[in-house]
Amino acid sequence: MPRSSELSDFEKGIIIGYHKRGRSLRDISSYLKYPKSTVAYVIKKWKVSGDCRNVSRVGTPTKLGDRGQRVLTREIRKNRTQPMALICEEFQQAPKSIVSMNTIRKEAHLHGFHGRAAAHKPLITKSNRAAF
Repeated sequence: MPRSSELSDFEKGIIIGYHKRGRSLRDISSYLKYPKSTVAYVIKKWKVSGDCRNVSRVGTPTKLGDRGQRVLTREIRKNRTQPMALICEEFQQAPKSIVSMNTIRKEAHLHGFHGRAAAHKPLITKSNRAAF
């Protein structure tokens, strides 16, 4: 699932400025239209570390953005029984969507699409039916 957007350094600075002026959490959150938990988190981080800037993250960003993920789920839902190779080919035809099959498979798993076989059920014959 997509994550919510992160506050910019400027927005965090505004929160800290209001806090330094003596405004309460409730006042800051109602004035800036941010949740109280977000405002409290920014102030707590500032008090503990003295800094609340956004830092770079470890690892490579995801190849697919929100739009690519929506296109992928749409392609999978068209026919859920087709093999991953065909889904990959159809997805590659969309503009700006050149990714490997492993990436598509991982994104499909994140969105709840798994390749599972149905359980085999025994054939119910007249003798089996009479036994129950």
